[in-house]
Formats: sequence, structure tokens, C-alpha cells
Amino acid sequence: MIAHRDERLPPRTRRILHLDVDAFLASVEQALHPELRGRPVVVGGSPTSRNLVMSCSYAARRRGVRPGMFASQAARQCPEAVFVPGDSKAANQKREDIVRLLLEISPRIQVTSIDDFLVDLTGSTRLLGCAFTVAERMRARIWTETHMPVTVGVGTGPILARLAGKLGKPGGVAEILPSHERAFLARLPVRHLPGVGHKVGHALERFSIRTVGELALVSREVLFASFGPIGLTLHDRAHGRDDDPVQTSHHLDAAGELVARPPRSIRRDSTFEPEEGRRERVEAMLLYLVERASARLREHRLKAGSMEVRLSYVDTRPPHARARATSTGTGAPHSGLHKRKRLPRSESGSEALGQHALALLAALPRRRALVKRVGVSLLTLSPEREIQGELFGSDDRDNRLEGALDHLRARHGFGGILRGSSLLLGDTFPTGPDGLRLRTPSLNQ
Repeated sequence: MIAHRDERLPPRTRRILHLDVDAFLASVEQALHPELRGRPVVVGGSPTSRNLVMSCSYAARRRGVRPGMFASQAARQCPEAVFVPGDSKAANQKREDIVRLLLEISPRIQVTSIDDFLVDLTGSTRLLGCAFTVAERMRARIWTETHMPVTVGVGTGPILARLAGKLGKPGGVAEILPSHERAFLARLPVRHLPGVGHKVGHALERFSIRTVGELALVSREVLFASFGPIGLTLHDRAHGRDDDPVQTSHHLDAAGELVARPPRSIRRDSTFEPEEGRRERVEAMLLYLVERASARLREHRLKAGSMEVRLSYVDTRPPHARARATSTGTGAPHSGLHKRKRLPRSESGSEALGQHALALLAALPRRRALVKRVGVSLLTLSPEREIQGELFGSDDRDNRLEGALDHLRARHGFGGILRGSSLLLGDTFPTGPDGLRLRTPSLNQ
């Protein structure tokens, strides 16, 4: 075997890959429809509505289109752009295809988001070769087998690999060499360091700290006194210390099926377009979101111990945003009201969770304004345990009903069976195999 650079590294030197799919949702559309490759593609629905751009190809970005802007603005910026609603089912399938390919080179992979992956190659140098070469091979193979473009960063830790990947965008491979972390970080703008948000970055600028190298000169004691525990984390990262582990999120079972690690929380949201003023439709949407979330809960055999409901009105903004909008004459991002509570007992059934969600919604302040957005989160998740119930009790009937519905939906799709409360939404949101097509169908799940 030909010797390579990584063989000269000290034993157990960490070799971490960070893979980021370039313009993920737009790339999914281009993979499914080859005629769109090379063209400006915008995912987010019709440009005649107030939809937001969820994702856009790099051809569209070169024309000034950015994720988060209004679709109508994107159409003015790039008139020749192709607008598509997106396909959540295809996106999830592409993600799973990439996960399967990554599992062939390492059992230690972590899916950190729908388009973001970490791979731990530590200890596999003799088997696989140089980490940079492995990254190049994997990038090429993912493109060949899935037609998804990925950028790969290589480093001695997840954060360093992520920073390296930013240099390789789009579609390249970049590496921060072991023992060269401090040199790489020295001239990096401090705002590019993970953990430095707007508030911390503004405070550092007031102290004339603009690069990571300047941040590294500040003692741990001063950073802790100024920012608390996050200051200690920033001190370590500024010195190139990145010890965060890659937490395995997926594995293959004995039958070759892909198994995901149970989630820590489950969140579902939907935006009304146009805004909604009828309370019964807001409640119907909330119950539908609860139904989607609870189905995911039962899929992982979990129960929720607490819940949060969120509600946004068209004029709901935080005070500082209202002040900024008044002084500058510009809009401000919508903020929302929210209420959380611990449930009397852990639940997984749609009916029980729906009643708790309606109670939380009723406890939120009511406004003489249209509702823009509603959402729910299932929290404090724990494994479902088999508990002896009452003979012919309601709990047993509810469990059998939920199990029958889940079985039918697995065969015919979620949209094959909807509860009566969801029928109120049928005139606005068409029903497909995956359920109601919400305003942001690229994230419909």
C-alpha cells in the first residue's frame, strides 16, 4: 500500500469529515429533473404569493436571490428563475441515500440537519487511507449515485471540519491540517467562529476584537467574567480545541433497514397564506400538526412529557423590532407568543395530545388581529413502556385505534386517512399522499 500523509500523524489523531449538501432543496429538484441543472431554481412556491425562498440554486444566488427573501422579490431579482414548491418526501429519501453511503465508510456518522452530516474516520487511516482522499472519493460517489452536490470539510473536530467546508463551497473539498488550527483561525473574522452570535460579536467589537487570533489573546478568566460559560467555550475554540464527539445518529439493523436515533424533541409549524382570522381553522391546523407530530412520536415508540404551543399574529413583533421598524421604515421579522406546560402524564396519542394543545392555545392572549403562524413542540420525550391497563378501558381502545391508523398510513400515505378536524382545511390546503400540502410543502412532514 502506498504511504500517505495521514500515516505520519500521531496515533488516534481525530479525522472528521463535515459534508454539506449545496443548496439542498434546490439540488433535490435538479436531481429529480435533470432539465433544471444549471438553471436558476427557487424552492418556495409561487412568486405571486408572499411565500419565502426556502432554498435556491447557485445560479439563482449569482443573480442576487437568497434564502429567506420573499418569492416576489426573488422573481424581480431573477425573472428567468424556475419556481417550484419542493418535495419533502424526495428530500428525505435523498438524505437517507447519502446516509447509507456514509455508513459504508464509518459506523460513526451524525446527521445534524437535513443537509448536514458528520463522519468520524478516526482510527481508519490504514484501512481507508488519507482523510482528504476519502473525502474526494465520497464526494464523487455521492454525485454519481444520487446526483447531489456536496462540499466536504476535513478537520480534527466537527467545528474545524465545518469551518474548512466553508472554504470549499460550492462542491469542493477543503482541509485544516492537524497542528495548523491556530494558524488557520488567527485571521478568521471572529463572527465566523461558532458560538459568536450577534450579541457576543457586538460586545467583542466594542473591545476591538475582530479576529479569532485577537480573541485567543484574551485570558479565560476575562472571557468567563464577560460572557459566562460561553466565554470558556469560545476560549477553547479560539485556540483550536475542538473535542466535541460525533454522536451516532443512524445505523443499519440486521435486515439492512436504516434506523434513526430517537429525537429529543419533535416540532411542527405551519404558516397561513392568507392570514387566518377564524378560530376554528386555527384550531384545526393545530390539531393537524399535533397529529403529524404524534405519529412521529409513536414511530419511535416514545411518549411526550411536556408540550409547547406557539402562535404568531400579523403584528406580533418584539419591542426592539417594532422600534427598529418605526425608526427605519422597514419591516421586522415576526415573533410569536408561546406557552409550555408539563403534561399530567406522558402521552403519545393524537386525541390526548390534541386536547392539551387546544388548552394551551386557549391560554394564549387573544388579539384583534389575523393569525400568521401556529406551531407545536412535543418535549421531554421518554421511551414508551408496556403498562397493564384496565380491561376494556379507554386507553386500550385509543392505543388500538392509533395503531390501526398508523398501519393504514404506512401502507397508503398519511393523506389516505385524516381526522374530521382536518377536513376544515381541505378547501385551502389540497390533500396528497403525504397529507395536507401546507404553505411550505418542501418542509411538509
